[in-house]
Amino acid sequence: MKNNTSKTTDGQTSESWIGTITACKYLEISPATLRRWIKSGRIKPKRTPTGEFRFRRSELDHLLD
Repeated sequence: MKNNTSKTTDGQTSESWIGTITACKYLEISPATLRRWIKSGRIKPKRTPTGEFRFRRSELDHLLD
């Protein structure tokens, strides 16, 4: 599988973040299921300033294991 991290100029790693629709397709689940997982704490998204959810691809990969 592709490495989803990259080095920034200061040596920190930057991870891939994906949106809700892409996350649902990636996990092959419905948006309702993803919302339940968020509510139950199974997955912890980041919120953008506009209120949209973003998910770490590595966390999604962990759910697929």
